Amino acid sequence: MSYVCGRHQGRTWLGLLLLLAAAGSAEAGKDLYRTLGVPRSASQQQIKKAYRKLSMRWHPDKNQDDKEKAQKKFIEISHAYEVLSDSEKKAKYDKYGEAGLNEGQGGHGGGGFQGQDPFEMFRAFFGGGGGGGGRTQFSFQQGGSGGGFQFGGFPGGPGGGGRPNRGSKLLFQDVPGVQEIGAKTWKAEMEDESLRRNRVVLFYESNLQEMQELKDAMSELGAKLVQGSGLVTAAAVNCGKSEGICQKQGIKKLPEVVYYGPEGMQPNRHPAGQISFHSLSTWFNKAMANYVKALVNEKDVRRWLVSDDKVPHVIFFTDKKSTPPLLKTLSIEFKGRAALGVVLLGSEELAKKMDIKKRPALVYVQDEATLTGEHFDRDFKKEQLVRFLSKCVGRHRSEGQAHFRELTAARQQAGDCVPSDGNFCLLLMGDGNNPALRSLAPKLFLDHVKVFYVKDPSFASAFGVASGSVVLYRPKRRRFKVFSGDTSSVDELATWVDAAVGGGAPLPEQLRSEARLTEL
Repeated sequence: MSYVCGRHQGRTWLGLLLLLAAAGSAEAGKDLYRTLGVPRSASQQQIKKAYRKLSMRWHPDKNQDDKEKAQKKFIEISHAYEVLSDSEKKAKYDKYGEAGLNEGQGGHGGGGFQGQDPFEMFRAFFGGGGGGGGRTQFSFQQGGSGGGFQFGGFPGGPGGGGRPNRGSKLLFQDVPGVQEIGAKTWKAEMEDESLRRNRVVLFYESNLQEMQELKDAMSELGAKLVQGSGLVTAAAVNCGKSEGICQKQGIKKLPEVVYYGPEGMQPNRHPAGQISFHSLSTWFNKAMANYVKALVNEKDVRRWLVSDDKVPHVIFFTDKKSTPPLLKTLSIEFKGRAALGVVLLGSEELAKKMDIKKRPALVYVQDEATLTGEHFDRDFKKEQLVRFLSKCVGRHRSEGQAHFRELTAARQQAGDCVPSDGNFCLLLMGDGNNPALRSLAPKLFLDHVKVFYVKDPSFASAFGVASGSVVLYRPKRRRFKVFSGDTSSVDELATWVDAAVGGGAPLPEQLRSEARLTEL
């Protein structure tokens, strides 16, 4: 693994002290509380929090476009923290101002660092420290426009004395919602469970300068997106302890956050730059897997409904203009078990067609002809939605093909009403507006009779019948019989089918060629 590190370039104390003295002189009399953005009544915790945020923001290595300005701000922030975090210096400053600090210091011109290196302070604050290898190295170059900086994301590196300290302390074992994964658990957690995988993984080492910010961001993600709303799972991998995993995953520098979706989906990496809860949640919403079908009109719905008979089709009518993250999560968890569609705000004609009175709402479509089915418009929490979808899956497995459905080219390709199908097909030539056949479909299914309607007029002509006719067809024998009674009578239809199927005699008419539908 290659680690990107800063290289010590022989910074001289003389150059540093000259720079600090100049900065101190220029900023004499500056309000140190205002520099950190805290009130004079601020607690030590508030002062530390302000320094952590501002020092990371203004570190020169993170401000390549304007190093000189960043360097000046970084020194001001460091000086303010040096004073306000020290109870003795803070008391003098509160009573006498900068003059009290400079008394007896050889006149650094109002607010010098009195010999303390702001970069050493930064390293010590974020878990580093002076000397020795294994620490993140910062280098200060004299000359040019105020000096140059090199910032290393990983500890140690060239010129730093090797990497004896890999920052291998596990920091997320007690963080709710975030699982610490190592070499022994990676395969079980990430590879064996890949079919419906939906996980954000942080790759880190414990002595990164920004470690506290990373821990805060992941803790908030664990609390809100994992435990709070159940949108995703989260994990952390310490590369100092599990270097082999990080090498295999192509991690080039730390920290790195990667989204892993279901198998077959390429990992998605968090953009370069600062990692916060806001950046994580915004990126994740775009990066996460999405198996939800966007539906705009009735034609979209009907094509989608016949795409896969193995699973129930459930449509979510949202009051949003984009697919809700929770629906994406459900599409991952029910991948291969249920098909989810979404109708976004604006498709009011389709909502009216499907009798949607308010949004959000879910519809488990059971009747393709009328686009009706079971509605859910109650508490849209994940637990309730999972329960509803699980019920849809169970019902579809027990009675999925017992509904009155449209016979399409896709369904024939899947094996319905073709010579390899050993069942009978009761066919209505028309648009499916027949309540009698709709009510008969579940009952006839038990007798190995599938009930379909066929919109394509060319299919009817193959049997030599007109639109509105009902035909009992046995595709395996290419034989059929035309119903001559009242097509709106459940009793007449049931008696006729029972006699034809159970009578033992073959159906009277012979189909000269196979009846095939073509995709429109």
